[in-house]
Amino acid sequence: MVNILNYFRIAIGIYVVFTVTAYADINSEKIYMKNCMVCHADDGSGAMPGVADLTESREWLTLSESQLLTRLKKGIQKPGATVTMPPKGGNPDLTDNELKAVINYMRKTFFK
Repeated sequence: MVNILNYFRIAIGIYVVFTVTAYADINSEKIYMKNCMVCHADDGSGAMPGVADLTESREWLTLSESQLLTRLKKGIQKPGATVTMPPKGGNPDLTDNELKAVINYMRKTFFK
């Protein structure tokens, strides 16, 4: 009986980890699509002239999470670019955790 109970606990733990991970991925994608896609496109290629192509501008995605978080919070002006990303992509309601989720989403999706 003890072994069955331990297996059940392990199975529940695995289920919770996969469920939380899947929700985090969905949530981060929704945040990106709602706040970033307008300028960067759904595939990260840049929807407008002068906007960074996240699939080619990999140097941005190699920065540490704290460096990227600071840049997203303050806004980004790439040298020579004609377009400036406003702080938090123009959404002042985004939290640090939401911005971190977007960073992770961009790295997983566009940094290949």
